[in-house]
Amino acid sequence: MSLTGVVVGAGDRGYDAYATLLLEEPELGKIVAVADPDAGRRKRFAKRYSLSAADCLPGWEELFEGPRRADYAIIATGDTHHVEPTIAALQAGYHVLLEKPMALDEADCARIVDAAEAADRVVAVCHVYRYSNLFARLQEVIQSGALGDLVTIQLSENVAFWHYAHSYVRGHTRSSKVPWLLQKSCHDLDLLTWLAGSPAESVASFIRPTELREENAPEGAPEYCIEGCPHSQTCPYDAVATYKDLTPVLGDLAMAKRPVGLGPGASLIKAIRPKVMESNIPVVSKKFEWWRWPVAAVTDDHTPEGLDTALRTTRWGRCAYRVGDNDQPSSQTVSIQFQNGVLANFTLQSTSYRTMRVVRVDGTKGSAWGELHSLDGWLNVSDHKSGSTRKERIPTAYDGHGGGERPLFREFLTAVATGIPSTVSAKVSAESHRIAFAAMESAATQQVINLGTKPDVVPAQAAE
Repeated sequence: MSLTGVVVGAGDRGYDAYATLLLEEPELGKIVAVADPDAGRRKRFAKRYSLSAADCLPGWEELFEGPRRADYAIIATGDTHHVEPTIAALQAGYHVLLEKPMALDEADCARIVDAAEAADRVVAVCHVYRYSNLFARLQEVIQSGALGDLVTIQLSENVAFWHYAHSYVRGHTRSSKVPWLLQKSCHDLDLLTWLAGSPAESVASFIRPTELREENAPEGAPEYCIEGCPHSQTCPYDAVATYKDLTPVLGDLAMAKRPVGLGPGASLIKAIRPKVMESNIPVVSKKFEWWRWPVAAVTDDHTPEGLDTALRTTRWGRCAYRVGDNDQPSSQTVSIQFQNGVLANFTLQSTSYRTMRVVRVDGTKGSAWGELHSLDGWLNVSDHKSGSTRKERIPTAYDGHGGGERPLFREFLTAVATGIPSTVSAKVSAESHRIAFAAMESAATQQVINLGTKPDVVPAQAAE
């Protein structure tokens, strides 16, 4: 299997995620073109993926004009710009790997589903957590019958305090015009639908507004943290600690039990990071490339001077209480009744001490519960009759999604090569988005939203 692809959007996801597998396993194919309006990103992408200047275009419109360049397109644009390039790619004959969310309303989701069917092309939406080792193993347990008939599912996405401030206060998704439940947790709503094995019947949701507002700013806090904030030693959102010292990031990773020795290694990484970031030695750059995030979002100038400038002049360095135009909630709960009777509760919250997902599934014969952290995880499975419980350590990966990115991309390539439908097709993904839209309506109206049945939306397991 050797396929060719193009990438739309050369930011973090387009540059760093799925296409990197092709550099490690070139027999799977190669990237032959990229489209991004930023010249610096195009240049960086061209260097990594060995593209000529003619293969680096400023817009997706040019990319999809004329003869088809490749077998598939990876759409990794910003959340508000997924729909039009996806439809253009499909109409031009490309299969599509689409970053989540599909779209920001149900009508545009339907447009993508219709375009995929009309073009008879594969569309896979990047619901990577289905492919993570923890949730893949949990689904195996459910399908084995060990838990009996499912009764309830509890899932929480615990966003670390610094990650919330980075992405949803200072970051690109700080405005609720792109609801964080949809942007961050259509992953989780997809997981719930997949594990329950049924479309949703009814949805109810509640939100808590953010505390990171001007009126809550500590007394004497400057506009930019780097200007010498008197609260820098106590404020968890200090931009200097987050981006220069990497204190919260390394603190999160230091708690990982796998790989062995990562905790002590975090201190070493902190010490050598400035040299690593500037290294021109390929093996060193490749080994530590992951450490670019979250700094990569702050500036493309990965030097101490470049970072200082960004922290003094851009929103990334602003006091988290004084960003001003952020209105994403700090917490949201979603309760779902599925058509097959399974009940589920989901919590998305922003004040966790570390990034983790916690899941519990209870059935008529047994229970399973576990946690997925940045670099490690575990799963317990108990049997009601015998009273026995077994615990499994779950290996993960450095991809930030529990090891799910590579398996998802491999399945997509297989679907393109063989014509076998993707298990995260546009039609399947539409169900998780439908739940998200209903949850947002419920939170706004304080009413339970009755979705009923929609025969055009395929239950997640039925598509497999």
